[in-house]
Amino acid sequence: MGKKQIVIRPEEQKPSHEVFSKKTINGKHLLKDEFYEREFRKLEIELVKFQNWVKKTNQKIVIIMEGRDGAGKGGTIKALTSHLNPRGCRIVALNKPSEREKTEWYFKRYISNLPSGGEIVFFDRSWYNRAGVEKVMGFCTQEEYKEFIYQVSNLEQMLVASGTMIFKYFLDVSQEEQKRRINRRKSDPLRMWKLSPIDSKSLNLWNEYTEAFEKMFSRTHTPYSPWIIVDSNDKKRARLNVARDLLSKIDYEDKDQNSVCLLADPNIVHLYSQQSNAIKKNKSFKIFKDENGGE
Repeated sequence: MGKKQIVIRPEEQKPSHEVFSKKTINGKHLLKDEFYEREFRKLEIELVKFQNWVKKTNQKIVIIMEGRDGAGKGGTIKALTSHLNPRGCRIVALNKPSEREKTEWYFKRYISNLPSGGEIVFFDRSWYNRAGVEKVMGFCTQEEYKEFIYQVSNLEQMLVASGTMIFKYFLDVSQEEQKRRINRRKSDPLRMWKLSPIDSKSLNLWNEYTEAFEKMFSRTHTPYSPWIIVDSNDKKRARLNVARDLLSKIDYEDKDQNSVCLLADPNIVHLYSQQSNAIKKNKSFKIFKDENGGE
């Protein structure tokens, strides 16, 4: 049996007029719809194979989708799950905690939604809400925040040790693109349901969120549960490369690397520890000192 050939990214092999449209965001041309749909169709078939393997081998998969407001978390999850069997795939998007839940251990309501054997669970925002929205908006105390930071990596380590696979994606956009998307929600009747009071406030809290996210990454990026940063200024390019990245990390049955590209673009998707170029371009992240003067 011959060696499997790794397919190079077709967007780098084909003539640019076949791949990119004339529309641009931040000076970059967007992918053409036809190119995206053709390539993503191949990945959808691989995602179905992945789910079949998860069910057959009784795997437990957690895929966390975090990111700035308007970064496209829900749309990315929708794209990845559109052809998966809903009996073995759930999307968890929790509302704000009830008065009773506020008195319980913070992680309890998330743990009750973790996957059983043979199941994939997507978290559209996750327990990391405490390190982002709750911290910036003052919905938790400093003591609650510190408790979360101390506990979260231990929790994830226990989950991984007990057989749960965790993938943590953070979708990032530029300040200008975030503003455009949130303002569009205000005027588009088909997108208004996405708009929340927090979205509008986030436009004026860019630096505060930047600081909170950098602290979150630096304190919760671990070898067993790393953060994967995604430049989602071009939603289609982000979805394509998140799918490639996810599938590349799992050795499922009948994986087709001869005709499907499973190499994510490192300019779009890469580990936090590799110092995201996308984040630097979307307003440079810096290492901020915490309230006590430490890193």
